[in-house]
Amino acid sequence: MNYSKEELVNMVYAIGEAHGNCLLASRIYQANNPDLQRYPLTKCFVKLKERFERTANANYEKTARTHACSNQDRQIDIVGCAIQNLSISIREISDEISISKSVVHRTLKKNNFHPYHPEHHQFLTKQDCQKRVLFTDESSSATTGRENRHNYHHYADQNPRLMREDDHQHRFKVNVWAGICGEYVIGPHFLEGNLTGNGYL
Repeated sequence: MNYSKEELVNMVYAIGEAHGNCLLASRIYQANNPDLQRYPLTKCFVKLKERFERTANANYEKTARTHACSNQDRQIDIVGCAIQNLSISIREISDEISISKSVVHRTLKKNNFHPYHPEHHQFLTKQDCQKRVLFTDESSSATTGRENRHNYHHYADQNPRLMREDDHQHRFKVNVWAGICGEYVIGPHFLEGNLTGNGYL
């Protein structure tokens, strides 16, 4: 039961009047307050005396609430569960270490753990790779100077000051397509002009 500030002060006065005897203090308090319907027990005076001697204050002490996510040992347990089983769920971690799912979720998020979902695809056998899988790629070449310069480089220990002609008065563009299926190479096929969906097909 929580008591008001005035009641706590009167209880301290009773303890002082009883010279620290909490049993006597409870009786003095009852005698000084005969109209009360309920009186504090002797153990309340004992706790109040201990608190007053420790803090010189009759008010209740405010306990600092430690957030579960800031507990280093708890974080290690949560992250450890995720590392040991990368497919474990938040519910399973919560049940295993007896902590709420919200705390588990916050802790994993705080430690940069994100639940990535795998992509589903058709199961393939070794024979499928040779018979059904077709690997293709295409490349465009033009005389407009808009080629992908990332594909052109020259390794040297000193700058050779290379130059490359990349602009022409008469412009043209060609696309090259090729594919690989099993042990066979398909193409290359040359497609002039801009590569469109119809032209690609």
